[in-house]
Amino acid sequence: MVATSPGEPPELAASVRFEPTGVDGAIVISVDGVPVSRASSSTVDLLRSMDGRVSEAELRVRFAPGHSSEAFALLVRRFRAAGLLRGAERRPAGRLTYRPPLTVQLATLRAPGAFARLEVLLRPLLRRGLLWPVGVLALSGLIALALQADVAARALTSPLPLADVLVVAVVLVSSTLVHELAHGLALTRLGARPRRAGVMLLYLTPAFFVDVTDAWRLPHRRGRVAVALAGPAVHVVVAAVCALIAAVVSDPATRQTMLVLACACAGVVAVNLIPFVRFDGYIALMSALDEPDLRSRAIRDATAALRLGLFGGPAEPRLLARRWTVPFGLASIVVPAGLVLYAVARLAAALSGGGVIGALAVLSVQLLVVAALGAVVLSWLGSALRSGVTRLRLVAVVVAAITATTVLGAVVSVPVTRAVGFVRVDGEVLLVEPVSNGSAPALPDHAAVSFRTRGIVADAALGAGVAQPVIPRVIDAPTDAVAPIVVPGARIPVFVLGTVRVDPGASLPDAGIARIDLGSRSIWEAMWFTNVWAPASALFPSPDGPLPHSDPKEG
Repeated sequence: MVATSPGEPPELAASVRFEPTGVDGAIVISVDGVPVSRASSSTVDLLRSMDGRVSEAELRVRFAPGHSSEAFALLVRRFRAAGLLRGAERRPAGRLTYRPPLTVQLATLRAPGAFARLEVLLRPLLRRGLLWPVGVLALSGLIALALQADVAARALTSPLPLADVLVVAVVLVSSTLVHELAHGLALTRLGARPRRAGVMLLYLTPAFFVDVTDAWRLPHRRGRVAVALAGPAVHVVVAAVCALIAAVVSDPATRQTMLVLACACAGVVAVNLIPFVRFDGYIALMSALDEPDLRSRAIRDATAALRLGLFGGPAEPRLLARRWTVPFGLASIVVPAGLVLYAVARLAAALSGGGVIGALAVLSVQLLVVAALGAVVLSWLGSALRSGVTRLRLVAVVVAAITATTVLGAVVSVPVTRAVGFVRVDGEVLLVEPVSNGSAPALPDHAAVSFRTRGIVADAALGAGVAQPVIPRVIDAPTDAVAPIVVPGARIPVFVLGTVRVDPGASLPDAGIARIDLGSRSIWEAMWFTNVWAPASALFPSPDGPLPHSDPKEG
């Protein structure tokens, strides 16, 4: 379908429906049965008058004579951006949906019936008085976690036994599932229905989801906010319970696991409340402000302001009449990009010992991310060109930006390190690398080395030393030399890269992370080394053939 030009008389899309709510005259606007927003009767009368024959000027005189033509044009743009006008329709999400930049959803459309049955089953538990005990539990857990801050920090920066890692994984996956069920139950309890539910890949991370767009049918904002916050409340409860258990158990291993779970769930809540991504915090903010499509409209305003500042051209009226629109829109661009880069970095770290398969996975994901971000930039430049900016200025700005980025990347130096493992064998500290990585990398002579714990979530400084390369050989090392997981009795083959003269005063565990200082390199060299050369080195085995395998006790 060919989109209508903004200058043509606007015409309402055939898929738009209006559903009276009976509360304050508000009416729900839906597209193909999916709620889009709530509107007043005067707004609905305006939309119904958009038949493709009456011009914007005539509509303004009839429905908004006190508004300027720019303000009325902004309103029409909002209708078009919401998919309410012919030519701007948006296909409703179905079983398989892609949401740019990096979200793919696989859903079932039978969610309404499933949640209706679940709500009937749990109705005796879903009482309003439940909020008070949940609040007391959450506060108690927060206090317990704060009192154990030092122990929690050690737990997060220490490796976990494999059995405990499995417990953490099962609890986190289960709590995430219950988190999403809570959204659907809250929506069903308040009289609406979740349209879809399923699994998704969100910024390279697997997750569950429940579609709660039907919350726009709820009569009050507080109900929509409650639906959005019902999910984080689940993780708050799990975090509180784990923190309280950790405070009373005497077994150190159990306490460590409970504290890791408590901190992980607290982290889920914190990330979930970020309002710049389509997480629960954004849904709650959008609902509280009664501003549908808040993020997408803010992004459009921010990109329009950025386009005007860089390329000039005609100014565009804002889709959101709020002071913080542009900063919010810019943050809504930067924060998701940061999350993607963080997810890629964590994936690369997790697969660093995965050999050829791990290297191919890391390189493929990085290529996908670069392609997606490049497509976004090219699309934005194309929209800038279509908005009326001069081609010469656009080309000049793009060339200047590329030149400045190239020069700065080549001139500015940054420190470069390589993370390997270390093990202590008969009083000697050895630097090691998984054999699955392909070949033993060369170790610089007298390179500075910093030692850190290999924690399940983070790491902590242990000391420093100076490395001395040796002729590479293969030994067997404990699992926590290459991963934050302890498997009692299990050992894996690793390359010995060198030995370390440890500085006095350093207290090292049997295994951990060693960061080798490789000096300073330009930004471009550092990026190439970290993101391409390091993972790609696993694809090229050593040309010298297999290395001798020795018992570490024999040196």
